[in-house]
Amino acid sequence: MARIYQIPSHARTWLTLGIVAASLPQLLRGPLWQAALLLLVLGWRALIERQRLASPGRLVRLALLVATVAATWRSFGRLHGPEAGTALITSLFALKYLELVSKRDAYVLIVLGYFVCATVLLFYRGPGAALYVSGCLLLLTASLAGINYSDTHARRRQHVRTAAVLLGQALPLAVVLFILVPRVAPMWSMPLGGGQARTGMSDTMSPGQVSSLTESSALAFRVEFQGPPPPPRERYWRGLTYSYFDGTTWSQARPRGWRDRDTLYRGRGAAPPWYQSLLAARGDAAGYRYRVIMEPSQRRWLYALAVPFTDLDGMGLARDWRLVADHAVDTALGYRVHSVPAARAGALTLEQAERDLMLSLPEGGNPRARALAEQWRRQYRDNSARVNAALGYFRQRPFHYTLQPPRLSGDTVDGFLFGTRRGFCEHYASAFTFLMRAAGVPARVVAGYQGGEMNAGEYLQVRQYDAHAWAEVWLSGQGWVRVDPTGAVAPERVELGLRGALQRAGDGADAALGGIGRLPLLFQLRQWVDYLDFNWQKWVLGYRQDQQRALWQRLLGGVSPWRVGLALMVSLAVFAAVLGAWVLLRRRDRPITPLQREFHRLRRALARRDLTAPAAASAAELAALVSRARPTAARAAGHWRCLFEQLAYRGEQPPARAELAALARRRRALLRALRR
Repeated sequence: MARIYQIPSHARTWLTLGIVAASLPQLLRGPLWQAALLLLVLGWRALIERQRLASPGRLVRLALLVATVAATWRSFGRLHGPEAGTALITSLFALKYLELVSKRDAYVLIVLGYFVCATVLLFYRGPGAALYVSGCLLLLTASLAGINYSDTHARRRQHVRTAAVLLGQALPLAVVLFILVPRVAPMWSMPLGGGQARTGMSDTMSPGQVSSLTESSALAFRVEFQGPPPPPRERYWRGLTYSYFDGTTWSQARPRGWRDRDTLYRGRGAAPPWYQSLLAARGDAAGYRYRVIMEPSQRRWLYALAVPFTDLDGMGLARDWRLVADHAVDTALGYRVHSVPAARAGALTLEQAERDLMLSLPEGGNPRARALAEQWRRQYRDNSARVNAALGYFRQRPFHYTLQPPRLSGDTVDGFLFGTRRGFCEHYASAFTFLMRAAGVPARVVAGYQGGEMNAGEYLQVRQYDAHAWAEVWLSGQGWVRVDPTGAVAPERVELGLRGALQRAGDGADAALGGIGRLPLLFQLRQWVDYLDFNWQKWVLGYRQDQQRALWQRLLGGVSPWRVGLALMVSLAVFAAVLGAWVLLRRRDRPITPLQREFHRLRRALARRDLTAPAAASAAELAALVSRARPTAARAAGHWRCLFEQLAYRGEQPPARAELAALARRRRALLRALRR
């Protein structure tokens, strides 16, 4: 027996638009076959509704299901996880539309659509994404209102108004629940797969690698300070330390025989001696307190000023003052830091294994650089003097700071120091560190970002073109001391930042930085968009348990938040029940069509004039009531009755707006006749 299609035509438009809108974000980032599947379903559905094609049978639906699961497995190599799971649920969402017949099918489809909307926020987390998801919810809720509307001639736009009212009523409750309900890990904190592109600094450094980042103006992270920020020359955001050099490439390493506990403390168990020394040196010293919101990089290293201290929740502090996340940063990550430069005094000893690593060099290569360093070693007995000699060498020779240095091969250090003498920060940091090690001064390369631009005077934007590399040397009695040889050649790079330095220099800075020097209007628009996104990250995505506890403390003092929360939930439930009952009683006899509303307006107006009609009175009975009580208004009452009955009983076509306006004019004429 054929099943009767139970979905009214005025609800199908919103249902179709809701399906397409909810699926679109996944289609944009998913495999191509998903878009083809949705187009197939939409086309098939359109032919079914026009009775040009039959609904698919069980075998066809089973074949489509098996093909969808197989395609998901082939594309992702699994059926679980955020990427594969979202792709599968979105595809099943489309397939469900193909077998839509009854209201029950529509309910299942709409609820599934709500879940698909939630999965969008796994991958798109900005305020624009939230606004888009709200639009999808509006479409799905409009279709939910439409399938429950009894009038077959209802207008589509009234379903949107109903959905907007429902969502507007739910919004205050959603805000209250978001603020007060105990926090759990949100969906957007789930770790995503490694298929996403990695951005930012690499775990190795070779000539030309850092300068390539200047081609991107993409955001690396934002920083909001509690109090005044440090001056530009002190904004060194360390992320990586390179200790091993193979003649061409610098890479991370740890002293031979050392374990993870000797180099990294994650806040669990007894603190190692080196961490206790840093804490003791920190004491009550002043520093910088700030919050970092880092963009996804697919890497574990974080960025902070030296020496950083955090609550070590989900991250660890390395012995070389780096912050390291427990997992790759595949979502926007917010963390608070207290950086205390004075804590450097807690690391005034250098163990022999670490010293050996910081002095290690390849057995051969770069003979001219080794000879120059040996000359300084014989000439200066103090390590500080050797450092100054190297900086003086960079200042006195014709070195040039450029984003487009010549390619180097073979002995790269000799080629740069005595050949091209044109390079970016990694060339200077690499050559300086090599010279210091050859001169007997323990040294290492540090990579991260330097500088940043203030947005709206409230927070600092650090972009990929702010990538930078510098050096640190070990000096007796001082510990690790930062030395930036790039500043010896181009001090404006440190004082003004890369963008400011190249703008001062001119000569195609816009092209070198990938169009950073944009039109002022576009640049200002981008700043405002970033400001909106920053506050979204800060107050919505970054709303954590510690912020919630602090809010409870300010609002309630010593009162238990659990008791207040329970009382609030009970109060909200009682209020919602009373409000719902009042709305149902108030709207029990409320008209549901424009013509019925016009009828009830006249009936209420007559009741205010002591002309009360029964609840089930017809238009003829209203006109008769007026004629008996006020004969002078009988003519106007008859005109109103004739037009009303003509519109109500002429057939299935609903009255047009102009006809309803004419009926309203006759109602007002009748009421004026009653006043005479």
